[in-house]
Amino acid sequence: MNIKWEQEWDKIYKDQGEVQFDILPTVKVATDIFKRNGSKSVMDLGCGTGRHSIYLAEQGFKVYATDISETGLEITKSKAEKLNLSNIEFMQHDMRDILYDNNTFDGVLCVWTTGHGTLDDSRKNINEIYRVLKPNGIVVIDYVSIYDENYGKGREIEKNTFINNVEGEENIPHHYSTIEELKELYSNFSHIEITPVDYHFYDNYGEKHTISAFVVISRK
Repeated sequence: MNIKWEQEWDKIYKDQGEVQFDILPTVKVATDIFKRNGSKSVMDLGCGTGRHSIYLAEQGFKVYATDISETGLEITKSKAEKLNLSNIEFMQHDMRDILYDNNTFDGVLCVWTTGHGTLDDSRKNINEIYRVLKPNGIVVIDYVSIYDENYGKGREIEKNTFINNVEGEENIPHHYSTIEELKELYSNFSHIEITPVDYHFYDNYGEKHTISAFVVISRK
């Protein structure tokens, strides 16, 4: 377990509490894809405070909610208990070292998470996703792109990776991806689709922001 990262995310969730954003369109698309693929078991990788884990469970999947933050998982578990959802399991781990066996999941969902870290972190994460996916399993995942409004802000620690002054995430590296980079990272998968998307949201002060990202849909 990476203690520093765990402490950073625990602090974020303790300071900010439950995330109130609506279910992302990407998650609704992923849900349809998982259903069409006959997926039964889905891991929500980097589940945070669990809004998407809860949504997936309500859609009938066996959900594995995982996060590096114990605080985030506690919030997720509390929400599941209030809704009497018994089809969610919880696991605390680093997404670069997933604590599940090979070929475990029909699907993996990972949104608003992978931009945190370096390119090497993304590479380790992808290798782990590939390992735990069943043959023909599908991952739906997004990456903040180099076209994002925060690209270039802060101190560059490697190419396209910055430590910036985003409130609440000041000590966390942010990597901004390119299409070429993602194609290389997913070269072991049998199929990959990359779609640019813009996520629009309002922060705690009522200010509107846009996250420019690439959504990757890939089959093992």
